[in-house]
Amino acid sequence: MFAAIASQLVLLVYHQATTLLDLFPFNGARNYTRQERFVEMASNVVLMSLAPIGFAFHFRPLQIYGAVYYFVLFAIELVIWWVPYFFEPRGALRRLYNFVLAVGTSNFQAADTLVHWHATYERIHAGTITLLPKRAGRIVPNLEHTLLHAWTLITALVTCRAIRA
Repeated sequence: MFAAIASQLVLLVYHQATTLLDLFPFNGARNYTRQERFVEMASNVVLMSLAPIGFAFHFRPLQIYGAVYYFVLFAIELVIWWVPYFFEPRGALRRLYNFVLAVGTSNFQAADTLVHWHATYERIHAGTITLLPKRAGRIVPNLEHTLLHAWTLITALVTCRAIRA
């Protein structure tokens, strides 16, 4: 139980800190607008706080929420960062991908969501540290998000283990 709460709180604090604090070139927080930063922090503090509250107070519905939420969050992170790094969906797959990307980024503009995400990436994250080689015209997961994604997966696994125990 302690490991679940600890991993959930580390994920929450890491996410909030990397959104709030300018740690360039580790992150691109300096390039967020005030509104983007507020929305990112506010929505995630709510979503990421529910599971540790559930575990701290032994409230089973929020514990189950956490087990589902962290895997869904990890899947969204893969869609946003890793799919466009490894390949560019085309045709019918592009339409499906754009829908899932729109849900994951809360961007429901009429234009191509991947094109919009790429422009946002260039504005906010393009100058940050990456471990992976840059690929022309592609989004490259930066170090900040690579660590975030790894910790999200660890948190999902630890949370599920805590529920099963």
